[in-house]
Amino acid sequence: MSDSVVITYSGQQVSVPKEVADFLEQDRKREQAQEKQDKRHLSKSEFETVLSGSDCVRRPVEDEVLWNLQLETLRKAVDGLGDQGRDLVELRYGRGLTMEEIGTIYGVSKAAVSKRLKKLHKQLRGSVI
Repeated sequence: MSDSVVITYSGQQVSVPKEVADFLEQDRKREQAQEKQDKRHLSKSEFETVLSGSDCVRRPVEDEVLWNLQLETLRKAVDGLGDQGRDLVELRYGRGLTMEEIGTIYGVSKAAVSKRLKKLHKQLRGSVI
């Protein structure tokens, strides 16, 4: 009969034949090698999916840079809306006025304000995304 080896399995010491212990060790090493290979060969889309879905992977500097680029792009897009468009965005989102209050300022209905803001959102979405 072959020699026995004591291994730790599920937190307990277990005596197994040497061939079993060797097989388990080889299997563990194969799994580690496969994990390393998988990590090296993630495609860009898989990598982005992993990063976007993972809260544990945080890159504060990169996040800050991306946030600032998005804000700058949005600022440029808002600047391109024209005077009335910028004013509407400022009143609604900068000052937090209701559509009724904005309508009173411009002498138009709440529905007209809503329609104009919806049109501005569409413009911004097209130029920012």
